[in-house]
Amino acid sequence: MQLKFSAMIFLATFACSDEAVVSAAPAELVVNGAEAPPPPADVDVALPGLPEGKAIDVELKSSSIQFVGAKITGSHVGGFDAFTGKIVIKDDVVIATHFEIDLSSTTADNPKLMKHLISKDFFNAEKYGTATFVSSAVIAADNPGAVTHRVEGVLDFHGKRRPLAFPASIQVGQAATTVSATFDINRQNWGVSYPGKKDDLIKDDVQIDLALSFPMKAE
Repeated sequence: MQLKFSAMIFLATFACSDEAVVSAAPAELVVNGAEAPPPPADVDVALPGLPEGKAIDVELKSSSIQFVGAKITGSHVGGFDAFTGKIVIKDDVVIATHFEIDLSSTTADNPKLMKHLISKDFFNAEKYGTATFVSSAVIAADNPGAVTHRVEGVLDFHGKRRPLAFPASIQVGQAATTVSATFDINRQNWGVSYPGKKDDLIKDDVQIDLALSFPMKAE
């Protein structure tokens, strides 16, 4: 099973150098007629618990969690080399997920940017070493197409626990389950507010791109 999440898990990514310009288009977030929720209130919420079912671990070598951060003059791509996660399946349906990302494993298209991202200006990886996402609901779309589900849950990042919902394509197969998703998150909701240079301000919305695979194991 492959899981693509474009949002992080979860996580905000921000640009602070002038190289590697790319485009970042937000994804539609409409499942069961629901629209993207408004920005969450400045109040922490509890991490959900996971329901009972068959847990399948993510395969790191065939999965990726990436982000695209933009500023006035361009954009930058980053990601994470170290993360763990699992989905919970019941009756051949994905009902939950849980992920943890090691923020010290942050990568970027520029070495200087990579060091800046883990500093106090952005992730503050020394103080907040891990970002965690736990789902509260995995909702099937009424008319599944490229988007098959809406995943709702809580992202614990940068010392704040905020609600997060995003569209995903979830395919349950005999060999593996795959999930893919692309969406935007607002870094300000998690207290990451470094503005950038006065003449090259960093945008609040960060695109998350997840491509995750969950291979079935022989029993």
